[in-house]
Amino acid sequence: MTSSAQQLIDTARPAPPAAPFDWGQVRLRLGAPVPQDYRELLDAGGGGLWLGFVRLYVPAPGPGLRHVDLERSGLEFEQLQDLFEDGVVGPPDDLRPGSRLLPWASTGTGVTLYWQVSPGTAAEAYPIRVSDRDGDVWERHDLPATDLLLGLVRGEVRGELLDGSGTERDALFTPYAEEGAQGG
Repeated sequence: MTSSAQQLIDTARPAPPAAPFDWGQVRLRLGAPVPQDYRELLDAGGGGLWLGFVRLYVPAPGPGLRHVDLERSGLEFEQLQDLFEDGVVGPPDDLRPGSRLLPWASTGTGVTLYWQVSPGTAAEAYPIRVSDRDGDVWERHDLPATDLLLGLVRGEVRGELLDGSGTERDALFTPYAEEGAQGG
């Protein structure tokens, strides 16, 4: 059976990035490994916008794309944790002590997708947490990032925050170089 990462690659046919990503450096910066399926997808096509609304975070995305810098995910969690502690937003009800939420994608509507990194959990088993802009609503998806993306592509992922039914099917994948040139 073909992996979901390979199915996305075969369907979108993205061009590989000019230079390979340094996944060892990313792991050091995040303090956690990035799941293999996500690395495969980015290694095949770099970062970009899926279905016109899901922005993938990438290592060292370049000028003008700091908002999608995967290596800053650890810093973003520290800021989120401060908001949890101050009662500005609430964490997911079942977030275990010692767990971290590392953002790996977002949408233009303020929805953020996180890997829930917990002690003793392998990268390939990170649950995905999805939060609305205000942190009032949290959804959980127990599947790899590329399975979630493939589910969105196929219109199979449903939830209050993520729903693939209203997506731009004509724009399956737009690389950041093209997306940025269009003002995205």
